[in-house]
Amino acid sequence: MPIPATTTPSSIDATAMGAPPPGRLGLMTAFAVAASAVPVPILPDRIVDRVRGAVAHDTVARHGYSLTTDARAVLAAPGGLDQAMAMKAAQALLTTILRRLGPLAAVVLVARGLETFALGHLLDRYLARHRTERGVRIQADEARQIRSLIDRALVRSFSPNLHPAIATLPGPVEDVRDEWTRWTDAVLLTTAALPSYVERRLEAAFDQVIAEAKAHG
Repeated sequence: MPIPATTTPSSIDATAMGAPPPGRLGLMTAFAVAASAVPVPILPDRIVDRVRGAVAHDTVARHGYSLTTDARAVLAAPGGLDQAMAMKAAQALLTTILRRLGPLAAVVLVARGLETFALGHLLDRYLARHRTERGVRIQADEARQIRSLIDRALVRSFSPNLHPAIATLPGPVEDVRDEWTRWTDAVLLTTAALPSYVERRLEAAFDQVIAEAKAHG
C-alpha cells in the first residue's frame, strides 16, 4: 500500500495545531459505548456513526485539514468498510447472546469504544507524523487508506508478539506503606494506567503497519 513521500509546509504547520483537548476523545468514546447499549434496532449504529464522524472531523480540523463528505463516511463507519455488513450481523448475533449471559455483554460495548478511541488516537498520529499528501482536503481515497491502516493496527494491537514502549514511573525515596496499602495502591494505579497501556499498544501496532506499508510501497 503506497504512502506518498511529499511533505508540504502546510502539513508541517498544521501539525503544531494538533494537540488534542484533554479528555475530549475519552468522552466521545464514552458516547459511543453508551450509544451501543441502546436496546433499539438500527439506532445505536446511527448514533455511533455520528460520534465517529464527529471524532474524525474534530481530529482533522485540529491539524488544519478538512474532510469531504465521502471521506467522513469512510472513517465513521464502524467495523471496517470491507466487512461492515458481516460485522454488523455478527455483532447483532453476539450482542443478543451476550446480553442473555449478563455481564459479558460489556465485551461488545468495550469493542465499540475501543474502535472509536483507536480512530481518534491513530488518526491524530497519522496526521501528526505520517501524512505527506499535498493539499488541505482529505478525499475518500486517502480516507480509505487511513482507515485500512487503523483497522489493521487495531487487530495488530492484540498480538502477543507486540512490544510497546514501556512507561516507567519513579519509585518513592522511602516506602513506609503497610502491606494492605501497597496492595490497594497497586490495584488502583494499575487500573489508572490501563488507558495509557492501550494507547502504547495501538501506537506500536500503527507504527509497524505504517512501516510495512512503506516497505511494500
